Parts: sequence; structure tokens; C-alpha cells
Amino acid sequence: MPFQQSLGVIFGCAVFAAAFPAGGNRSTAQCRDIQIPVTVEVPRFLISTRIQDDWDAVALSFNLTQRNSPSAVTGTTGPVKSTYDVGATFCGNGSTTLILTHGILESKAYWQPDFPDAEQYDFISAAVDAGYSVLSYDRIGVGSSSKIDSLMDAQFQVHVAVLDALIERERSQRPENKIALVGHSYGAYLSAAAAALSDQIDGVVLMGFGGSFNYFGPFVAGSGLRVAKFRDEERWGSLDAGWLTTVDKYADTYIYFGMPGDFEHRAAEWTHTRASEPFAIGELPSLTSTPIVFGDIKTPVLLLQGRYDLSACGGDCVGELEAWTENLTGSPAVEVVEDLPAGHNINLHLVAPKAFGIMFDFLKRNGL
Repeated sequence: MPFQQSLGVIFGCAVFAAAFPAGGNRSTAQCRDIQIPVTVEVPRFLISTRIQDDWDAVALSFNLTQRNSPSAVTGTTGPVKSTYDVGATFCGNGSTTLILTHGILESKAYWQPDFPDAEQYDFISAAVDAGYSVLSYDRIGVGSSSKIDSLMDAQFQVHVAVLDALIERERSQRPENKIALVGHSYGAYLSAAAAALSDQIDGVVLMGFGGSFNYFGPFVAGSGLRVAKFRDEERWGSLDAGWLTTVDKYADTYIYFGMPGDFEHRAAEWTHTRASEPFAIGELPSLTSTPIVFGDIKTPVLLLQGRYDLSACGGDCVGELEAWTENLTGSPAVEVVEDLPAGHNINLHLVAPKAFGIMFDFLKRNGL
């Protein structure tokens, strides 16, 4: 069966998860850290890209930004069964659970920054204070989750299957709760794909999301990609060379932040020096090769954008998303906010409290 025609079968596969405590409580945010073993069984793309050093990383950047660049996907395998440990944090005791999925070059730390006086950027505490339960997790390969192969494991459809397992686990543990998916950047595409394939979802919020890949070029070029294990051996020395990171804090600022005055430099510095995580060379080709049937999303959807989002809109989102919402034919309610004074990482801009309020208002108006 062709891969594109088998997505319903792929993500309808048997997945299971269990959890056990893995850390101390954050009493101020009613949080506990957990490890969630997840088993998934999905086909994998065969990807021709190979990285050994920074010269290869530069060549990859050129290939990804070249006009009419050929796909690195050369075929698919049959279903491959794998088990991973997903590092997660559960907070709050509300009747609606928000499942948060972070983007590329990030971890779940994005949702709860830990630099001094960062309360205004703390989405998780804001959500708990607004009455929600929150499940944030590190996508496999980064942070507290299993370290994985950059080609065969770190693929879009594998990430979606992991998210689907987390959704099923949350539904089984708290069957009375409603569930909303909140995704940022790559995590927004994952959330949209999972929502299109699941009947367990009650709402979707997509941030840092453009609906297409037209503006990935500036993002890739501006990142100054380098092999992660050579940049920070202490943190990433055990990873294979197919895990890449940005060259410096100024590259992170260019790809993730907006206009001067809309963010604090210390937020950008924290993003690079503490919160940054590598991304894998299998993640982008598998995303661009996987169709998402947005019309199969049957829940209310909020598109929440910073106006100056580089990878989503080329640096000016106003007017970019309204036409795209026609793809959401199955959604009973669709709203677009695309003019917030922020770049890609909305949560780390000064407008973050307003953005959080917009999201919570949307969710509550739609029964969540």
C-alpha cells in the first residue's frame, strides 16, 4: 500500500503507554515529572541525506534552500515497531487537558522558561491558573525523552504516532476530561496531523504555523546549521552526527524573534544557551513528504501567530493565513490572530500574556 494512502492504517496501529513518577513536584505550578513508555508501529521513510561534519551541514542547508531542490526521500519501509521513553510534565487538575507539543530546536522548556523573572513567559503556570490541566512533553530525541536515530526514528509520522499514544493515555486516565492540542512550529504540524486522525480531540491551537513550507528557506539559511555533537560535547556528544543545531544566539534571534523592542535579549540568550535542543535530519523531509488532511479536523481551531514569524510567513503574517483556513472544512469554528508583535517564538516575546489570554478565551468560548 503506498505510504500516502496508508496514513489511516499507520496511525490506527496499536500504541500503548504507561507512566511512572520521575521527579519532584513543582508545588507552585502543581506539576509532577513523569516518564511515559510508548510503543508505536509505523512505516519509515528511506532518506538519502548523510551528515558527518559541519561541511555536510552547510551542504544540506544549501540543498534545503535551493530552488526546485529534489526530495531526500527515496522510498518507504514496512511498519517498524519501536518503544521510546517520553519525558513529560503534568500540571494542574482542570477538566480540560492541554497537550503541548514543542517545535524544532526546542524542548518542553519552551512552555515554562526558567530564567529569572520569567513569569510572564510561563505558559504552563498561566494555563493552570486559568483552570486547565497541562501535559507537556519532550519530543523523542530531545530533552528527557529517549535519544534516537536521526534518520530512521526522528521522522514526522513517528512523532505523530507518539503524540497519538499520549492522547490515548490521557483519554484512558482521565476519561471525563476534554482534550485540546496546542502545538508550536513543528509541533503545530504534529498537532494538526494528530487531530485529523483522532476522534479524541476537542480543540486545536496552532502557533508558529503557516500551513505550507514556502518560507522554510529563510529559516534554514538563517539557522547556520552545525553538527550538535561538535558544538557541545557535554550535552550532545552521544548523539549521531545527523543531529543539528544553530550556530549562535544571533542565529536563534533571527529565526525565532521579531522586531527590536518586542522581546528581551535575555529571552533570546536563554533560548540558545539553555533551552536549545538539536533537530534531526529526518524530521523535515518526512514532514514535507507526509500529507495532512486538514479537512478531517472536526474541532474548533485557533491559528495564533506573531506578525513577524519568519518560517511561517516569511516575516509578515498579516493576510497570509485567512485564505489557508479554507482547508479546515470540517472545523465548526476557526479563528485567526496573525498580527501580534512577535516572531516565531510567541511565548518568549513581551506580548506573551496577551497571547495566552487570547488562547484561553478562544478555548473557553468553545466549551474548553
